Amino acid sequence: REMEEKVTLLNGPNKRPRSSTMNEAPIAVVTSRTSEVYVWGGGKSTPQKLDAIKSGCSARQVCAGNTHFAVVTVEKELYTWVNMKKSTKLHGQLGHGDRASYRQPKHVEKLQGKAIRQVSCGDDFTVCITDEGQVYAFGSDYYGCVGVDKAYGSEVLEPLQLDFFLTNPVEQVSCGDNHVAVLTRNREVYTWGCGEYGR
Repeated sequence: REMEEKVTLLNGPNKRPRSSTMNEAPIAVVTSRTSEVYVWGGGKSTPQKLDAIKSGCSARQVCAGNTHFAVVTVEKELYTWVNMKKSTKLHGQLGHGDRASYRQPKHVEKLQGKAIRQVSCGDDFTVCITDEGQVYAFGSDYYGCVGVDKAYGSEVLEPLQLDFFLTNPVEQVSCGDNHVAVLTRNREVYTWGCGEYGR
């Protein structure tokens, strides 16, 4: 319900008080959509500014896995790239439809038109969720982390929507090296992947 509250305003140079009735909540105003991403490690001891994300995009969330990185932009697009280790073997965890080693952030074009809210990186797989709470996964399914019971083989090279969550939207995702946990909007927790040690 709306609440009325009396507000005293100062009117002009004479600073005479006048009263006004306000029955609308204040509107948040975004004053800046700029952010910068820095990376280090792999032989670099000081943070280096990352300029490779397309001009005008700002990072909203960053995730680092053992073999790759992912960024969700303010525009709700997903970018992925491999870390600088030369021995990295790719299993589709970048989501670009191949096993190429993209050394700079590349937009995951297969998710074009999907508003990505959050991403999480496992060892060699990636899981992301949309604003609508839909789940997409890609990469190695060796331990079942893609969540489709290896129906598409041991490697999924492009984002695959998990039908399991079509009617049960997901609020949050978190990946370990070889397992996944999600929290649904109904406050239920689901896990899948490698169950070793009871994880």
